[in-house]
Amino acid sequence: MVFNNELLKHMYVEYDITCDELVSNPDTLKIFVQDYSGRIGKDVKPSKLSHHLLNLRRRGEDNGGLPRLRRRFFGRN
Repeated sequence: MVFNNELLKHMYVEYDITCDELVSNPDTLKIFVQDYSGRIGKDVKPSKLSHHLLNLRRRGEDNGGLPRLRRRFFGRN
C-alpha cells in the first residue's frame, strides 16, 4: 500500500501525539487510522499504518520523515 506521507505528517502535527505514544495506544491508533482512512477514502490496517509511521519517524524530519512536535514545557519552547 502506498501512503500519503504529506497527509500523515499533517495529521501527526494536528493530533500532537508522539509517534511512540500513537502506535502503542490501540484506542488512539484506531481513531487516527479511522480519520486517515476517511480522508483518503480507503480502508487501512492499523498494523500497516503504525509500521509506516515508525519508519517515517526513523527517517527523521530532514529526510522527509515525521516532523518534530513542538512541545511546550512550562511555558518554554
